[in-house]
Amino acid sequence: MALFPQAPPPARAHSTLPYLLSSVPSPPPALSCPAKADRKFVPMSEKEVLYSRQGAVGTITLNRPKRGNALSGPMVNLFVDILNAAIDDPAVRVIVVTGNGKYFCTGMDLTPQDDTPSASDPVATTQTMFTTLLRSPKPTVARMNGPALGGGVGIVFGCNFRIVHPSAYFSMPEVHRGLIPALISEVIVPQLGPFRSKQYMLSGERVSAQEAHRVGFVTAVVEDDESLDKKVKEYVDLLLQSGPGAMRDVKQLVDAVDLRGGDQQAVATYVREAFGKMISSEEAAHGIGAFASREKPNWDDFGLGSDKLKPKL
Repeated sequence: MALFPQAPPPARAHSTLPYLLSSVPSPPPALSCPAKADRKFVPMSEKEVLYSRQGAVGTITLNRPKRGNALSGPMVNLFVDILNAAIDDPAVRVIVVTGNGKYFCTGMDLTPQDDTPSASDPVATTQTMFTTLLRSPKPTVARMNGPALGGGVGIVFGCNFRIVHPSAYFSMPEVHRGLIPALISEVIVPQLGPFRSKQYMLSGERVSAQEAHRVGFVTAVVEDDESLDKKVKEYVDLLLQSGPGAMRDVKQLVDAVDLRGGDQQAVATYVREAFGKMISSEEAAHGIGAFASREKPNWDDFGLGSDKLKPKL
């Protein structure tokens, strides 16, 4: 039976939500998972974020369809807890994120919420949600079942693969409400670049699934619900053919080269070190051996956290 982290106390009523969206906070806290001793797990049949695992695939579902899957404070906290649990689970090798209902996610919920104090800083927690997803050592797939607005765009851009329903669109309408998309900018601007980021953020325009594919920031646009699931499965199956440690290292490699782009010597040093670490691992030995034997490698024993991923000394 699947186990899930309990939702933290609800966030404070949001006079602070406009601040959450428009402020520029201090650097995010460490992305390490909360101590397992402090976690409580409960079934989540009626929770605002659902989690299920089938084999090596963990699926996170935003489950507030009557509100367009708008992100409440408790929902953000729960999403982060579930995401960290999936990252920590050696049995999970691919993480899929989707929404329930017509929308993928309509962003932060700007309606008043209850006054129960929250133990966490809503700004830091929301920023952590985007950056934890972006920096996940495991590949992530956005199953974009419908439109994404504001923070929903940030979630999609935090994923490595973006499979999009034809009815979906992207919009960052914060400026129409006198706000700015501050927290999602960290994951969006480096990928879109300054020109298109300013265009979409200043205009708040709707970018269709087809236009997003033409511009190049989604993986695929499908024809209907059935083909959406089929295309997601196609990419998940491809990812499950790859070594978990190798996929983690590819993500780190690309991020490091991108961030160090102005320092060619630093890039060269990092690439050499990454190659040396990879080539000495048991995962590499297993993959090379399987290739030489014309066999399909079995990655079941190489989940992240496994001793087999440690480099040989």
